[in-house]
Amino acid sequence: MGKFSRSWELVKQSFAILRSDKQLMLFPVLSAIACFIVTTIIATGGAFLMMPARASALAAGEHFHPNQSPMFMLGMFALYVVNYFVIVFFNVALVGVANSRLMGGTWTFRDGLELAWTRKGTILQWAFVAATVGVILRTLEERMGLLGRLIMRIIGVVWTLACYFVVPVLAFEDLTPIAAVKRSSKLFRDTWGEKVIGGFSLSLVSMMLMLPGIGLVIVAAYLGGVAGLLIGLVIMFGYFLLLSVFMSAVGGIFNAALYRYACFKQVPPAFSHDLIASAWAPKG
Repeated sequence: MGKFSRSWELVKQSFAILRSDKQLMLFPVLSAIACFIVTTIIATGGAFLMMPARASALAAGEHFHPNQSPMFMLGMFALYVVNYFVIVFFNVALVGVANSRLMGGTWTFRDGLELAWTRKGTILQWAFVAATVGVILRTLEERMGLLGRLIMRIIGVVWTLACYFVVPVLAFEDLTPIAAVKRSSKLFRDTWGEKVIGGFSLSLVSMMLMLPGIGLVIVAAYLGGVAGLLIGLVIMFGYFLLLSVFMSAVGGIFNAALYRYACFKQVPPAFSHDLIASAWAPKG
């Protein structure tokens, strides 16, 4: 079975859980809305705070470079922290409810939010850790040459794999952020090994599912000209939003399933043992 076929089967199996509890899609929706609101507030506040520095630079006949301002860097870090908190908060809630559904439980949307709320302090600490690492990696990558950027990207991939189970670990094991990374890394390493390749790709499925939306725009433009193009773009945008919500929910369900397999070698009834076991494979 090829990578796309395996990914498609995993999406279908995750969808079986999502179909039984459509409330799971509310978590990525609320996450996106909250991220948009806090980003708008921080960006607007930052712009106002930097107005005096911008006016001073223009009065002196100098170019204003906001990305070199300490205020800008502080604002970007705050943006990272707040968005990480919001995303992980709702992901913890999603994984909590998904795990219950996978094991035949009856957790509700409210139960997921209550779980995330009890972990809010740990989630905030994790947001600081993740934001710090993200800012450092991004800053180093921007300032290094081609080889340095390649090294930073490799480090970024290693960090991503090490953090693969951080969300369910934060949800169910209530560890500190550093302990959660160590636990996540150990689960991943003990289950699939040190050097792995992905046997699945949800992003690949997402790209394939985006094609109908792009095709619709082309057809609408061909049949209706400019008006058709505009209508097609609006429909495509709505379709992409729904697809993003759907794939986020599917990703949370699948993450919960892999976590159970890594912890207990249990494969939830909705999933194929072979597909879960081969989600990651040692590099040959």
